[in-house]
Amino acid sequence: MLVNFLIVGAQKGGTTALAKFLSTHPQICIAPVKEVHFFDYEQNYQGDGSPWLGVPKPLSYPKPQTPHPSPQDRYHSFFPNCDSQLAVGEATPIYMYFPWIAERIQAYNPSMKLIILLRHPVERAYSHYQMERARGWEWLPFPVAIRLEALRLHLAKYNSSERSSLRTHSYGDRGFYSRQIQNLQRYFPKEQMLILLNEDLQNNHNQTLQRVYQFLGVNSNVNLPVPERVLSGDYQPMSQRDRNYLLQKYDREIDAIASLLALNLDRWKI
Repeated sequence: MLVNFLIVGAQKGGTTALAKFLSTHPQICIAPVKEVHFFDYEQNYQGDGSPWLGVPKPLSYPKPQTPHPSPQDRYHSFFPNCDSQLAVGEATPIYMYFPWIAERIQAYNPSMKLIILLRHPVERAYSHYQMERARGWEWLPFPVAIRLEALRLHLAKYNSSERSSLRTHSYGDRGFYSRQIQNLQRYFPKEQMLILLNEDLQNNHNQTLQRVYQFLGVNSNVNLPVPERVLSGDYQPMSQRDRNYLLQKYDREIDAIASLLALNLDRWKI
């Protein structure tokens, strides 16, 4: 068994929903644990015998067959029922964000197929913030958090642990998609990458899933799962002042993404 596709990002871009939809296909096997974090957690990737990072292991986690399995065996233990399916994958959206992860993925499987979901970067940033607030990992008001983000990330630049600001407080930085995509393209040819827009998954659900099926090489003549919202948030809308602040930050980046993908993304500028 070899994992042959990954949903690598972006966080809060619809990765959970896509993974859930793909899990209904008979030729696709998705890891039952959302966000395996194999390539980004050193305890998993380096294989020091501490795969759970000191966090209580949920009952849904697969149980390793040996006391100290190799890193690859440990990774494969997350796919207990993946034997005969054509496509085996998982969704960990931080894989796209950290630049050093692409090389690790390539070392594991140079033929890995990567699926990327992009969301309006301003909306993504606000959704990310609300998630961290709900977790109890953010205490600053949104206007302060986005304006202090650069300082927080600078202070955490050598710390990629689970609670690092690089993971939890990178609200604006994760929306600079072009550099993340270009980094992945250094290690994987374009034909191994499928880049989708979150709005396509929402508004053109069936056609978008058909594109994913074709990309993964599985039968597209199957009953399609009914579209539904997964992990939708319920919170106060962002202030226009904060929206304008982020739109100004992303102005050139949106142009860069549009050029990279050959798309018109002017709607992201409002």
